[in-house]
Amino acid sequence: MKNKLITGIKTIAIIVAVMLSTNKINAQPNPGPGNQGGGIGPTNDGVQVPFDGGMSLMLIASGIGYGAKKLKKNTLKQD
Repeated sequence: MKNKLITGIKTIAIIVAVMLSTNKINAQPNPGPGNQGGGIGPTNDGVQVPFDGGMSLMLIASGIGYGAKKLKKNTLKQD
């Protein structure tokens, strides 16, 4: 029982550390002033690639769900 508690606390600590460390990561820097989309004609801004932070949240949520499923399966198997 004590080992499961320690393992759970370590897992939660790792998840929190990953979530906090990725808080300031950007896909690309801010291109600055200029045409930010929808305009006609060439711009000097380069290609605009939107990268939503929601994708990382979906990956984290799916990892947590997968881990919970495996933990539940292993807990039921041991009993």
